[in-house]
Amino acid sequence: MKVIQRILLLLVIVWSGEVNAQILPISYDTTVISHEILIDGGLDYYGSAIQNDLLSKFIKGGLITTDIKDNSFDRHKGVNRFGAIAGGEIEYRNYSKHLFKKHDWGYVIKAGYNVFGGLIYSKDLFGLAFYGNDRYTGETIDMSGTSFDLMIYQKIGFGFIHERTKSNISFNVYNISDRMSADFRDLELYQDANGDSLVLTMDGEVELKNSQKFNQGIGFGFDFDFKLPVAWGKDRKAFIRFEAKNVGFAYMYEDQKIYSFDTTIVFDGFTFDEIIGENSLFSDSLNLLDTLGINYNERTKTVMLPGFLQIGKIVDEHYAGKLQSFFGIRLYPTLIYSPYVYAGIDYKPAKWVRLGLNLSYGGFGGFRGGIYTSFTFNKYSVAIGSENLLGFFSKKISGQALSFKLRCAF
Repeated sequence: MKVIQRILLLLVIVWSGEVNAQILPISYDTTVISHEILIDGGLDYYGSAIQNDLLSKFIKGGLITTDIKDNSFDRHKGVNRFGAIAGGEIEYRNYSKHLFKKHDWGYVIKAGYNVFGGLIYSKDLFGLAFYGNDRYTGETIDMSGTSFDLMIYQKIGFGFIHERTKSNISFNVYNISDRMSADFRDLELYQDANGDSLVLTMDGEVELKNSQKFNQGIGFGFDFDFKLPVAWGKDRKAFIRFEAKNVGFAYMYEDQKIYSFDTTIVFDGFTFDEIIGENSLFSDSLNLLDTLGINYNERTKTVMLPGFLQIGKIVDEHYAGKLQSFFGIRLYPTLIYSPYVYAGIDYKPAKWVRLGLNLSYGGFGGFRGGIYTSFTFNKYSVAIGSENLLGFFSKKISGQALSFKLRCAF
C-alpha cells in the first residue's frame, strides 16, 4: 500500500528545474534573422480520476479524509491513468552561418532536461492503496493491466535549420539518469472471508535501477520540425507543423534489476499485513523469490526514449487578421498516454500581444481547458500558459499545468 502511494507521490512532485513546455499554440514567424535563443520550461501532471483535493495532500501535507478518498474513488473506471511530464530546453540558432554552399541552412545547438512518468491502473488498485484490504474481504482484487514507466534524462544536440522556413532537424545524445518500469499483464489477489487465506496470481515484469549513479545509460535520437503551407480559404494559406521530439533509443549499460513472474501463490494461515506489510514475509530476504516462482536477474537493456510526435495547424505570426484557429494531435509511444487532441482560438488585439483559449482531451486524463498569453518587445518575447487552467482553482479537477517560453532574436 505504501509502495503504491510513494509511486503516486513521485509522479506528482517530480520537478526538473527547467521543464519541457507545451504552450499552445505554437506560432510561426518567417522573419529573416541572424541569431535566436529560445528557452522553455513547464510542468504538467494530471490523471483521469484522482482529484486535486487528494493530490494536494501529497504535495502540501494534511489529513486524507474518507470524503477526500471517496471523491476520487467514485470517479474511477475500469482503466485509469495518471502521469507527469516535465522537461525543458535552451536552444541557440544561427541562421547567418551557412553550413552548405548555395543552401540557406544554418545550425542549431541545444541542451535539455526531461522527465516522463505515467501509470495505468484499475479501480481496485486505487481502492487497495487507499482503503486497505478490508474493503475486499471475500472478493478478488483485480489489478490486471497495471503498467508504470518513469524515465529522467538529459540531452545535448546539434542540427540544421533553414533560414527562411525555420524547419529544422537535430541529432541528440542522451544521458539516462533514472529509469523504472512495471508491467502486470495479470495481477489478482483473492482473500477469503476470514482474511487469513490469500491467492495471488501474477504475470508480468518489474525493472529497477541497480545503482545510484547519475549515468545509467546512453541514448541517441533526434528532433524534427517541418512546416507545410496549405491553402486555407480564399487567397489565404495556413501552416501545418510536423514535429518529433526526443525520438530514439537508449542503452542502459548499468545493470538493471529485473523481476519476472508467471505464477500463482497460495498463502494459507497468513494475514494480508503479514505478507506485504513493513515486517512482512518479503521484507527481510530475496531468498524467497525462487520459492514463489519469481525470477530475478541483472542485465543491461535497450529501451525506447519517451519522445512524442505532434501534428497540427499552427498560428501564423504574419496573418493580418485578429483571430486564428489552431488544432492538432500529440502522440507518445506508450499506452499509458492516450492520443492527445487539442483545438483553440488565438486572438491578437495588438501587434505586441496575443491571447488564446484551447480545449484538449486525452493524454493522462479527459477534457481540459487552457489559456495563454504572449508579449513581444522588439527583439524579445515571453509567453506563459497552462493547458489545465481550472486545476489552479478547483479541488475537483485533476492536476495542474504551467509553461513558459522566452525568445531573443538578433
